[in-house]
Amino acid sequence: MTITYKDVEGFEKPMPSPRPRFKRVGRNVQTYMPASYMHHKAFIAQQMPRLLLTGQLKVTIMFGLPMPARLSKVNKEALSGTYHSKKPDIDNLVKTVLDAANKHIWIDDGQIVSMVTEKRYVREPKILMTVEEV
Repeated sequence: MTITYKDVEGFEKPMPSPRPRFKRVGRNVQTYMPASYMHHKAFIAQQMPRLLLTGQLKVTIMFGLPMPARLSKVNKEALSGTYHSKKPDIDNLVKTVLDAANKHIWIDDGQIVSMVTEKRYVREPKILMTVEEV
């Protein structure tokens, strides 16, 4: 089974999981995540089928990140498909997708026993994910 997410609703690239934010409410401190991140995560989740797999899972994720706009067409062609070694960090990108898939593809991301991830430069930003039951 392959699930593909392609950004078409105003998000220009896969978004990493940010640090939580804090605000004081009276004598208490409230923790929250930025609204832009929550919208992005919900958008990804909407595109995933409701499979609710219960077994052990092997997950492969490829993050297609946009090429720098300043590059010429020739340089963009040469860069297309190569590995992306700049920010955002891959672990934060993975966290966003795994959290979005909870209660959609699997019950909980604790079911994942093996994972392969990579970041590549692509023409159109996307996330490709393959999930296999093992």
